[in-house]
Amino acid sequence: MAQTKLHLALLINDTPMPQVLVKAGDYLRQFQTVFEKAADRQHLALTWDAFDVVNKQEYPSLDAVASGKYDAILLTGSKYNAHDNDAWILKLLNFVKQVQTDHIDKTKLVGICFGHQIMLRAAGGVTGRNTAGWELGWIQVELNQAGQSFFKTGKQNINIHQFHQDHVSVLPAGYRSLAFTTDNTPNHVTVSDNGQCLTIQGHPEFSRDTMRTMLTVRRDTGVLQKDVANEALERLENAPSEMEGVWFAERALDFIRN
Repeated sequence: MAQTKLHLALLINDTPMPQVLVKAGDYLRQFQTVFEKAADRQHLALTWDAFDVVNKQEYPSLDAVASGKYDAILLTGSKYNAHDNDAWILKLLNFVKQVQTDHIDKTKLVGICFGHQIMLRAAGGVTGRNTAGWELGWIQVELNQAGQSFFKTGKQNINIHQFHQDHVSVLPAGYRSLAFTTDNTPNHVTVSDNGQCLTIQGHPEFSRDTMRTMLTVRRDTGVLQKDVANEALERLENAPSEMEGVWFAERALDFIRN
């Protein structure tokens, strides 16, 4: 079977903590790991171009986007807040909004966690702190009827790693929710009606070891309350052996190709 090639641009919104970096690599490596497992199952070859939008404020040229060079632009997670107005965040919002407005038929957009929030904010949604608190570790995400139909699956739930205290509280016009987590994140997976944008609040790129490391470090440095972190660590140890990060990456590749 002949391979199909996809050219992907990755907008990198953060650098992983050193303890994760030494084990799992930077965000480019983490995304490559999960998406290339998915690509192997689909006989796809992926080419990646990475852009540091925080420190170097690098972006794909809009001429390249307009030419159809990239099959998709993916946005990573971040420790930063998507609702803040730092100069680099505003620049990122402007870039995403321009792609959403002017290049709908030229490239897809896929957002992960912070990237999910940025994409929806750029389209007119509302993001901010979730009053329900942190969502950490292994969390079961419930697909609604629209999600099951969109992903062409009979699954009612998917197991995705989480590490966030922000969420999208109000969807922009032209977007619909495909999945939620009970009493915490109503808009966990979303898709745009025009077929350009797919977003997820969770982290399909995070491994179990990455989650364990992040929870432990954030607990020990006081970012997370000990009881909250320990509960998430205990739940992580009892999580199903098969997480659905690769499954979601496969569905994202399906979305990019269609």
